[in-house]
Amino acid sequence: MYSENYEEGVQHGLKHVSSFLKADWLAGHQEAIALLENNKGSRAGCLRSVNLVSEVRAMYSYFTEKNVDLLKQWAYVSAKLRIMLRHIEPWSDYLTEELLWPLISDNEEVIDWYTKHGVMYHLDKKDSGGDKEDPKSFMFYRYQSWLALNRRWDELGKRCELILGMQDQIKKDRSYLIDHRFYLALAKGDKASMEAVLLEKTQPKLRKVRQQQESGLTQNFIDSYAVIFAKLAWRNGYEVQVDTPWIPKEWLPVKSLEKYEDPWPFMQSFDIYQPFSGAWAAWSPTRAG
Repeated sequence: MYSENYEEGVQHGLKHVSSFLKADWLAGHQEAIALLENNKGSRAGCLRSVNLVSEVRAMYSYFTEKNVDLLKQWAYVSAKLRIMLRHIEPWSDYLTEELLWPLISDNEEVIDWYTKHGVMYHLDKKDSGGDKEDPKSFMFYRYQSWLALNRRWDELGKRCELILGMQDQIKKDRSYLIDHRFYLALAKGDKASMEAVLLEKTQPKLRKVRQQQESGLTQNFIDSYAVIFAKLAWRNGYEVQVDTPWIPKEWLPVKSLEKYEDPWPFMQSFDIYQPFSGAWAAWSPTRAG
């Protein structure tokens, strides 16, 4: 449901996420955890199930209790569960929106893992399904987020100028062109332009278009891509301030929790930096030092 009224949207969102915290859903959640603990069932399916409830808890803990620490804790759990999924299919690409969870968590280890996980961008386009060098390809866009995460400003900036210089030729997903304007401002360190783009992104006209392409879990609470961009800015020393509820101000300061918890043994025993299996081992992210 799209609503220009923020409070109405939040109330609708809370009704939606609350449905995932009812007894029947939580029973399935516990069953998925048990299967993971006993190495049974579909590992990928169970990880997705547990991850969904973790993300629900992240949203619910903030939007009912304003508990930023719990938000970060559950965002960390989601980020690690998603990394565990990446170990099953290391070559699989992901939406830029996936970076929301590690960035919200402020957990440096999971963020570092994502900066080093780039195998999908180096595969032949017939294997990856997209071409990171083609401005008309979805992979071009996703690679931009990876470059920003890795602070490869020169490359990022040149690619932004390329696609913005040919924007009249872009017929599909034109609503994403504004994102390249943000990346260009970030690459140049232009804080005022970053803030202007973020404010524009969160106006009703653009939100209505982009909400259809956003997670059903987050779309009534935040503008996920604007939050990702704002967190990237803060992580690089640009403390952007935008007067909009779609980018919660309490989420922006980069402050890790004193301790992050892995709630279940199957997570506790999993090292995100362990090598990928088989032929993919050479692409494994490695821990610094």
